[in-house]
Amino acid sequence: MIKNDAPNIELVLQLVRDCLNSKSFKLERVFSGVSTYVYRIQFGEDILYLRILPEQGLSFGVEVYVHSLLRQKEVQVPEVIHFEHFNETIGMSMMLVKEICGSNVKDCSSVDEYEGVLFEAGKQLAIINQVKVDGFGWIKRGEEEYGTTLRGEKNSLYDYIYEFLDEDLALLSKQVFSKSDISQITSFFSSGIELMLRHKASLIHGDFDDSHIFQQAGKYTGIIDFGEIQGNSPLYDLGHFKIHDGQYQRYYGYNSLARGYDEARHLSSNDRLEIDLWALWIGIRRLGAVCKRTWGSYHEHLIKAIKIEMDLLSKKL
Repeated sequence: MIKNDAPNIELVLQLVRDCLNSKSFKLERVFSGVSTYVYRIQFGEDILYLRILPEQGLSFGVEVYVHSLLRQKEVQVPEVIHFEHFNETIGMSMMLVKEICGSNVKDCSSVDEYEGVLFEAGKQLAIINQVKVDGFGWIKRGEEEYGTTLRGEKNSLYDYIYEFLDEDLALLSKQVFSKSDISQITSFFSSGIELMLRHKASLIHGDFDDSHIFQQAGKYTGIIDFGEIQGNSPLYDLGHFKIHDGQYQRYYGYNSLARGYDEARHLSSNDRLEIDLWALWIGIRRLGAVCKRTWGSYHEHLIKAIKIEMDLLSKKL
């Protein structure tokens, strides 16, 4: 997929002037976004975020639909106030959203506050994961994909799971894991694949960790950044959070997140086993994707978390 470079700042300023019908605002680039170009706008007492989609021919249409649908279900996600499939000023799709109040959950002043926010986030994640999707993998984002149906790129979750798994394991066997480790990981997925395949496709956030959960004064305020939405098992997001838990800070939130999720949608023993399988799978996929990059703390975190999941699964399977 061809990606456009970030637009010239003067073009971005003109776009915002047109959207707001005003010149009285302050704008700055935010470099935390990976899948989109993001700009923070101070407009009077309001904070807005402009997101621009780099890929040619793709649109924010389905993401706007997801925001609208989730807000109808009382999930606290950003409100979209302006959207265009294709903005002529910048030559890309754009959406303008209101901020979620407060700051990242990592700013909580105590472990009790952190766990309380994660509990509330878990209840809302369960609602997100109940939205049905037609197919698996990345949600299609063409301009024609806008309406009442979310469509994944693949018909089979099995194909999604095994698309890169053998390649990732072969790479990691040379640099990270022993042959016995690789054999054990392969055995886990052979034994657990039926659990991972038992669901119809549901909406997942796709990149769910504590960097996307917001709070204010220790109270949950919402979830942000649906740029990685997919169709998958409804338990994928819990697995993603679990494998990344504790990566950024001293607190661990998975147990509180899962308790909140369980209150909204009961998690059976099979569900919890499947979450561990997804955590392992996501850890392998992420480590395979970054293995050739400069070695750092993320690599070390993934290796440690994968080993923990392997130990847990060896007692369950």
